[in-house]
Amino acid sequence: MADAIGQGERAPDRSAAARWVAASANAARAAGPPLLFGLRLWASVCLALYVAFWLELDNAYWAGTSAAIVCQPHLGASLRKGWFRMIGTVVGAIAIIVLTACFPQDRAAFMVGLALWGAACALVATVLRNFAAYAAALAGYTAAIIASDQLGATGGPNGDAFMLAIFRVSEIWIGIVCAGIVLAGTDFGGARRRLAAVFAAVSAEIVDGFGSTLTHAGSTPSDPQQPVRRELMRKVIALDPVVDEAIGESSTLRYHSPVLQGALEGLLAALRAWRIVGVRLTQLPDRVAREQADAVLRNIPQQLRSAARLGGPAPWMADPESMRALCGAGARTLIAMPAGMPSLRLLTDQTARVLTGLMRALDALALLTGKGDPPDAGRR
Repeated sequence: MADAIGQGERAPDRSAAARWVAASANAARAAGPPLLFGLRLWASVCLALYVAFWLELDNAYWAGTSAAIVCQPHLGASLRKGWFRMIGTVVGAIAIIVLTACFPQDRAAFMVGLALWGAACALVATVLRNFAAYAAALAGYTAAIIASDQLGATGGPNGDAFMLAIFRVSEIWIGIVCAGIVLAGTDFGGARRRLAAVFAAVSAEIVDGFGSTLTHAGSTPSDPQQPVRRELMRKVIALDPVVDEAIGESSTLRYHSPVLQGALEGLLAALRAWRIVGVRLTQLPDRVAREQADAVLRNIPQQLRSAARLGGPAPWMADPESMRALCGAGARTLIAMPAGMPSLRLLTDQTARVLTGLMRALDALALLTGKGDPPDAGRR
């Protein structure tokens, strides 16, 4: 009896200890990536400051600041941001040197030219995207910073623009290079895998949702897949910075960047065509919608519908070339399908556009997974 009571008292202690150990392990796993990023940031800043002080630069803090700015949690984003920061800094430095050379004794013209340069950079920054927009904005305020350093007591250029630009560019480039060395030496990057997984998942969800729209045509007065399309649209739009990260990690992907951009456009085109099909089916009489949806379904390859029923990105990741061939065969069949009614012609054409958009996404998936020949970089 005493042994049983003792075992009953120890059981809660063991369960509490197990919960504490599990909670500690989860906390350690969650804190691991932030701590590792903090260590990389610290090492990058320290290395940049060491090199800048060793070279006896006037404003060594710019090197440390630049190293801290370009450090990002993902390798591709850091390298991409550093590359565009280097470009923006050089362009801004060249601009202020040219302005100083053109208006060495004319303060008013110099200030007007500097204001116009800043306005032009702001305009370009609104047109470009991601880190390219960051480089355009950086070119504007780099010129302004160097100009503020050379304005003397009279408020005009003092002729030291060239050396000030050399020092500023050197300090910023030292920080960028030091951060790139630390990050590239401690992080091998994973943007390529993340991008491939999202491409496969979104493609599978589009096929699954589109098949559901055709299967349940005529059974509901409204389109139940509209919230699904909106969520997929948000996912596709959010892929743009991930594409930029993947391009920053791989020179091969940089060469084939039109393929990745074409994949985003293809997914958006597939979602638009899916919406047209869904809206049209809700406007047709129930019997006509059912008949025309069945006619479209019969011309979609059975293997593609089977992959959609399986769900998940596994079939798309495993063999993107075969999935692309299925989409191409289905699109050709639908285009050649005779249609006696305008509504059926609309449904077949838009379904073919869904499959064509998926083909462009599968081009990118084959490139990212390496399970197919890289598509032609010039093909759009």
